[in-house]
Amino acid sequence: MSLRRWICDVIVQRNVRFQGAVVSRFLATEAKDEIVDITTADEQPIYSNELQYEELAKKRNKSRLNLHDRNILMGKPPYEQPMQWYHNTTRYKKRMLGRYGFEGNKEPAGFAWPTPKEVKILQEYERVAFPLSLQERWKKLEEEKRIKAEEAEIAEKLSKVDQWTAELNARVAKKKTELEAARLHKERMVEEIRKHFGFKISPSDERFKTMMEQKEKEERKKKKEAKKKAKEEKLKTMIQKKNQDQETDLTKPVE
Repeated sequence: MSLRRWICDVIVQRNVRFQGAVVSRFLATEAKDEIVDITTADEQPIYSNELQYEELAKKRNKSRLNLHDRNILMGKPPYEQPMQWYHNTTRYKKRMLGRYGFEGNKEPAGFAWPTPKEVKILQEYERVAFPLSLQERWKKLEEEKRIKAEEAEIAEKLSKVDQWTAELNARVAKKKTELEAARLHKERMVEEIRKHFGFKISPSDERFKTMMEQKEKEERKKKKEAKKKAKEEKLKTMIQKKNQDQETDLTKPVE
C-alpha cells in the first residue's frame, strides 16, 4: 500500500466517525422533543432467549450468594433437584415438607406416613417400652404420690418423737408431783383430824368423814381467798405502774 492510499483511508475513517457522532447527537436532540406514549410500552421486558434472562437475573443478584443460600434467604427450598445422596432420603424429604410445604417436595404427602412395617415396629416398641396403659400409669402415679405423702408424714412424726417424749415425761412428772402433793395433803389432814379427836379414828367413821369435809371446805376457802388476794395484788400493781407512766409523761418536757 502506498503512502498516499494510507493517508486517504485515515481521512475517510475520521470523516465517518465525525458524521456518526453528529448524527447521534442530532437524534438525541430530536428524541428530547419527541412525546412517547407509555401506554404502548410492555409491562414486562421481552428477552430474546432464556440465556439472556438468566444473565440478567445474575446481574440483579447483588448479594453474591450461592443459589441454595439465596433460596433459603428468600424462604424457598434450597435445591430444585437432589444434589446429595441424602436429599433422596425420606427423613430429608419430611423435613423439607414440614419447612416449605408442598413446594419443598415433589413427592405426594402420603410418603411422610409410616409404612405398615414401620407401624408394627413402633407398636412393638410401645408395647415393650410402655407396657402399661394410660389409665394404669395414671393410677400408678397416684399410688406413688400417696405413698410419698404417707412417708413424708411418717418422717415428720418421727422427727417430733423426741419432743413428744419430753412433753410426755413432763406431764407424767407433773402428775406424779400432783399425786404426791395430794397424798401428803391427805395424810396431813388425817393427822390433824386425829389430833382434833385425841385418839386414832378410822377413816370410815362418820365423824372422820364429817371433819374431813369441813377441813376440805376450809382448804378450798383458803385457796379461793389466796387466789383472790393474788388477783387484787396483780391489779394493784398494774394500776400503780399505769399511774407512774402517766406521771412520767406529765413531767416529761415538751420538745
